[in-house]
Amino acid sequence: MSERQRATTGLRPPRSPWRWVAAVVAAAVVLVAIVASFGLLSADDSAEDPEAAPPSPTATVTETAPVPSSSAPAEGAGATELTVVADAARCIPPTSKWLSQNAALAFEGTAESVSESEAVLRVKTWMYADGVGGTDTVRIILPAPSTIPMPEFEKGKTYLVAAKGDAKVIGCGYSDVKAAKLQKLYTAAFK
Repeated sequence: MSERQRATTGLRPPRSPWRWVAAVVAAAVVLVAIVASFGLLSADDSAEDPEAAPPSPTATVTETAPVPSSSAPAEGAGATELTVVADAARCIPPTSKWLSQNAALAFEGTAESVSESEAVLRVKTWMYADGVGGTDTVRIILPAPSTIPMPEFEKGKTYLVAAKGDAKVIGCGYSDVKAAKLQKLYTAAFK
């Protein structure tokens, strides 16, 4: 059909199906770009930052005996008391660097008694005690079920436990049943 005939009849030539394919592809690219930009804007940069503090349950520390040197085995009389209060949070993978920079006390102890409300641990070794800790027992007041990973204390099991200077037990895998991987983390943090 010539240009003159088209002008007089008002007919247009049929559109190529490739135009529709190109339009759909362009719309998909724009949609993916929009979704990706919202994902980047809402990304949590602290999730991959090893310096970011892992959220942890709060704890109250009560000293009932003098603090021995941080490398000495537990010989103090009395007990150190930690009260754990659950709160909602996310955790980052544990690192020895973060643990060494944030823990004010760390010890290895065996659970002597466990009830729904408390766990009493006999301290085998104080790995680190910066002004808190150092007694021969630690009494941990347990919270209701927590959203933060905390050890489920069982009588007779040995645990590695750390707490911050502001009296917060460090959860999220920093305090748990003694295992080779956690022992390695504590050894690197407190050498």
